[in-house]
Amino acid sequence: MNSLLFLHDADVLPGPVGALRPLAHDLHVDVPRHPGFGTDLDEAATAWDSVGDLAQHYLTTTDDTPRHLAGAGFGGWIALEMAVRAPHRFTTLTLVSPYGVKLSGPTEPDFADILLLDPTEIVELGWADPTTCHDLRMPGYPAGLPDSDYERAFADRAALARYAWKPFLHDPRLRRWLHLITIPTLVIAGSHNRLVPPRHSAALADLLPAARYVELPHTGHYPYLERPDEFHRLVRSFLKGETR
Repeated sequence: MNSLLFLHDADVLPGPVGALRPLAHDLHVDVPRHPGFGTDLDEAATAWDSVGDLAQHYLTTTDDTPRHLAGAGFGGWIALEMAVRAPHRFTTLTLVSPYGVKLSGPTEPDFADILLLDPTEIVELGWADPTTCHDLRMPGYPAGLPDSDYERAFADRAALARYAWKPFLHDPRLRRWLHLITIPTLVIAGSHNRLVPPRHSAALADLLPAARYVELPHTGHYPYLERPDEFHRLVRSFLKGETR
């Protein structure tokens, strides 16, 4: 069975949530937790201070068996860093509104400041219909969780800040190496995403040699959670080679 390595965005619950569940019927789906976000490597990873460290970790701890690679948001940034380092290791690349590449001028923000926004603002900006939000966990959100869950959420935010605060949510060196990603690539964005505007994902796709851009209507930053059926059909067709 073919294998998919899927790298989660920040604040998304661990495991095969949303569209990853039906994808797991089609292929083996591996959804690891990033070091620093609640793993046995958290203590060792306290010295890591870049997304490049996470990319090198995954490249070092996975074997050379060709597999599909996918990532969303913060996980999409990690996937990009992995793909420029070892494109031969992956058969396809799927990116869901990824951070990581700055495309505007030095004083113009590319992404919403997710480290300063409170949870309700992230939900408002990240979902086409905020009342349907699910499978996210942030400090104080959702209400009624045990204290241990909120402690985990605070620790996750601290790890995110260490990896992504400066430069903010991007690596200035990454853009110059995007031409190395010659594998079939699918870039997905939600039309109502106000955390990473769709125009950013579309422009990023233009910089990737073999990329196709798809914008899902009535969807925010988390299409695999908000529109799992459409996301599953789209990605399943791409991974099977039907829509490249």
